Amino acid sequence: MKARGFSLLEFVVVIVIIAILSGVLLNRVLPLIGQAERVAFMQTRQQLQSALLLEAAERVVRGESATLSELAGSNPMQLMLEPPANYVGLHPIGSHESAPRRSWYFDEREGLLVYRPGRQARFEALEGPDDRIELSVQFVFEDRDGDGRFSASADDFDGLKLESVYAYQWPD
Repeated sequence: MKARGFSLLEFVVVIVIIAILSGVLLNRVLPLIGQAERVAFMQTRQQLQSALLLEAAERVVRGESATLSELAGSNPMQLMLEPPANYVGLHPIGSHESAPRRSWYFDEREGLLVYRPGRQARFEALEGPDDRIELSVQFVFEDRDGDGRFSASADDFDGLKLESVYAYQWPD
């Protein structure tokens, strides 16, 4: 028997089938990548919120309540035992676009923690920049003495919040 190779038509048909299967697979996988990124972002944000509240509790227990307001505008990543692998540190010199996608960084100049979603994410900025989420540590207290400043002896400390500077939506 004589061995026979593929004809050009058979080869083209195989390539077309592989391309169609790849397209279907990518169509199914890309949304999952975006959803996984959203979940990772939300988890890290919750861990940061917990770290802020733990730091505040430690300061209250140590009798350092007067220093609580210093946490506003601070880098909450410094409070974590181990920051996430995609935390790149302080803001890179230059534009925000120079930071890699799917990464966190702290903009020391603005006092903001920033996350840059990946291109597969279904992230949508409702206001503000369209390529990042900017978060700020907010010090919340009830100003009982009416002087506009936090006084540990007179005012009620209501917590620290990691708030988004601009509205965004990131659907499932």
